[in-house]
Amino acid sequence: MTFNVHWCARDLASSPVGNHQFILIYMDPIYGLPPFSPLEEKGIKFMTLGAFNVGGSLKFRENEPSDVQSVREFINPKKRGWFSDLDLAKHRVTPPLGSEQRLAETLVKQATAFKVKTQAENIKYSLANNNCSAWVNTMFKCAGVSLANRKSYGEFFGIDWGEEDLLEEAFFY
Repeated sequence: MTFNVHWCARDLASSPVGNHQFILIYMDPIYGLPPFSPLEEKGIKFMTLGAFNVGGSLKFRENEPSDVQSVREFINPKKRGWFSDLDLAKHRVTPPLGSEQRLAETLVKQATAFKVKTQAENIKYSLANNNCSAWVNTMFKCAGVSLANRKSYGEFFGIDWGEEDLLEEAFFY
């Protein structure tokens, strides 16, 4: 299989309570998903897509360092040091239609649209609803993943605020 798409959660980088949710895409080394560049750990290529509180606004970031570190620690447990506690949990997302490559490409297009549209119009960040979890849920909804599957994929350890909330879909197209 060329691509694997996962709904992920990791420990918060700045707080012992709650988690941060994001999308992880594993890909065959011969493929990429422009405009974002894949990273590599132990011969496994991957990229992360996530949303973050940036100055009170919800903003997209690809390959954000804490997301990347959590993936690296998952792939290569030797990367875990006593200093890091970004434990990763993930649920593989079954594509609603087509292949995992098509799902991955759709998610990258949606993330790109979100990045562009939120440069012109901000979404105010809110811990309770306009947050990383709502962003991931909306990304998968816009990609055609069913409500039942999104409810299942979005359940993780710790406190999840907003994993069943949705953002305005116009930002993703």
